[in-house]
Amino acid sequence: MDTEIEIKFLVSREINDSLPDLLPSCRILEHDRQHLANTYFDTSELGLRRLGAGLRIRSQNGELEQTVKLAGSQVGGLHQRPEYNVALSVHNPDLSLFPATIWPEGADPLALQQGLQPLFCTDFVRRRWLVELNGTEVELALDEGEVQAGEHREPIRELELELVRGDASVLFELAEHLVRQGGLRLGAVSKAQRGYRLAGLSPMPELQALEPVALQPDESCEQAMVALLHQALAHWQHHEEGWLARPDIDWLVQLREGAALVHQILLMFGERVSLRVNCGWVDDLLWLQQQLSWLDRAQMLAHLTADKGHYLRRLDCRKSLLRLLAEQQQCLPDEQSLRELLHGPRYGRLVLGLTHWLYRQDWRAGLTREQQAQLLTPVASLAAPLLEDSWQTLRHSALGSEQLSVAQYIQQKGKLRRNLMVGLCFSRLFPEAERLGFRMPWLDILRGIEDLDMLSPLPELVDKLEPAEGAELAQWLDRKQGFLLEALEQSRRQALELMPYWR
Repeated sequence: MDTEIEIKFLVSREINDSLPDLLPSCRILEHDRQHLANTYFDTSELGLRRLGAGLRIRSQNGELEQTVKLAGSQVGGLHQRPEYNVALSVHNPDLSLFPATIWPEGADPLALQQGLQPLFCTDFVRRRWLVELNGTEVELALDEGEVQAGEHREPIRELELELVRGDASVLFELAEHLVRQGGLRLGAVSKAQRGYRLAGLSPMPELQALEPVALQPDESCEQAMVALLHQALAHWQHHEEGWLARPDIDWLVQLREGAALVHQILLMFGERVSLRVNCGWVDDLLWLQQQLSWLDRAQMLAHLTADKGHYLRRLDCRKSLLRLLAEQQQCLPDEQSLRELLHGPRYGRLVLGLTHWLYRQDWRAGLTREQQAQLLTPVASLAAPLLEDSWQTLRHSALGSEQLSVAQYIQQKGKLRRNLMVGLCFSRLFPEAERLGFRMPWLDILRGIEDLDMLSPLPELVDKLEPAEGAELAQWLDRKQGFLLEALEQSRRQALELMPYWR
């Protein structure tokens, strides 16, 4: 049995000929080119997939080998899975050739064997380099070909770095060097996962709102922090994959939510962790959030122009407004520039750096004994003070004032989002009824502020319209904002009287 430790990249540009030149002071021990044909098997009920396992037969140089990969872990682009390989003489899978002890509890290899059938294939050329760097051996595999499921095909263009022997940190060092060249994006989806999707046996990525993690009160602060970070990164990368498949602004908004959650988690646990080692990615995280700061504006413009300006349908000046709003949309980043950002060196360095930090548990580096002890305390002892602190920050902001203007409400949007995100992180530690009774009114207030902010592109257009049209728009805006403001004021006053559920 081997346990793979590999970093997977998706390649966006031609690097075949230049790859050897990109390897920093590496000694190339082996280099070859192979044609690999793989058939993946499962039952009609996807019995193996439900176990987190994958089964394939690989044909290479006239020889056959069957491989089963069992459930492992995936963080960022780092994949770790137990793997078992057995030689075959015929192109038929035989689960009895694997040790009986490898299967998870409850698995029935005999029943699985009887139901196995081919589902999809991968066919690709692999260029392989075995290199040595500082006593560590790493295999680089550049794969080009396609996934095939019936008449459906999807290209494969991947670069995998697998630790053969030595220090995993060298694996990351080599990966970071390659990322700096650009054109690489960490891949969270395996060839098998792509095959299941292509065969219609696994759903395509769907938009998802951030969900709370099922933390337990007796979990340590460290365990809770790691679970939250894993969820945030998974949410982030899920929506990255979704946007690349179906470019739409809503995917990017959720990608940003995942990145914002990572930032919020660092703030919450900041006094208990170290950011002294391998933490350059934190600056890159702030950079990414800045790079995506235009998304709110893009959402506003998309909402106002949707369905030929349905939201503005009562305005005689709708056509003039749509023309001006369309001009603003033209100034937003286009799809090509966003693809370049997601395949760019700084973005790649960010995701790789966070993955490395999680893998090595670098938050422990240089901690005092007091900080180490704090990491081991139950997360329940941290949740209430953090929620109280966030609540007091909110109450002493403009949201706790007697009355707010339109501009003041909009200015508080980010603060309220962060407060609600803190609550989301610790949601499952508290009774649902009390928690929802407190959070739902504030979520409604956030939606009200977003509705108010949705009108923000319009006031600046009043003077760009003909006088009569400008007067009509100004009057319409005044009514809209007044209605929203009145509803917000009433909701906010009621929400401020609620008893916090963590007390």
